[in-house]
Amino acid sequence: QLSVNNKPPSSEGQGEKKDNATAPPAPPTYEEATAGEGMKSGAYPPPPSVPLHPSWAYVDPSTSPSYGSGGYPGDTEMLTTFSWDDRNVRRVFIRKVYAILMVQLLVTLVIVAFFTFCEPVKGYIQTHSAWYWASYAVFFVTYLILACCSGPRRYFPWNLILLSIFTLSMAYLTGMLSR
Repeated sequence: QLSVNNKPPSSEGQGEKKDNATAPPAPPTYEEATAGEGMKSGAYPPPPSVPLHPSWAYVDPSTSPSYGSGGYPGDTEMLTTFSWDDRNVRRVFIRKVYAILMVQLLVTLVIVAFFTFCEPVKGYIQTHSAWYWASYAVFFVTYLILACCSGPRRYFPWNLILLSIFTLSMAYLTGMLSR
């Protein structure tokens, strides 16, 4: 039976020092760690030598059941036809992204300028607030389709159509807010 009365005396709170045999070893000094002293004495294991691109990590898409099943037809071709390590592929991709972004910003600029500087349009929009709420609805529906439905945004004509609708709705919403 254990009780408080027959508990062995403890060294906690009595000011006694614990012996150094149970204390963990002190970490190496900066000089020891940078001079390689720890590696010589075997205190630190060497880092594992793993190649940067191991051959065992490559999976042939034609033989793997996870590729092609339930995916999109263009997925396996895209995995095997080019490499992101190629500098030219990265440059073309960056050009495409910035070109699309530039077109989106130019469309937004034109629509905002139209809503801001054309007095008849500005007056009409200020008197009819239903168009303001319609801009929110169109933007939100387009945003949900792009966020939730992965199918339409991966196929060629639909991805451009949805991106165009999204850009126009965002530009319209921005124009409505700038009135």
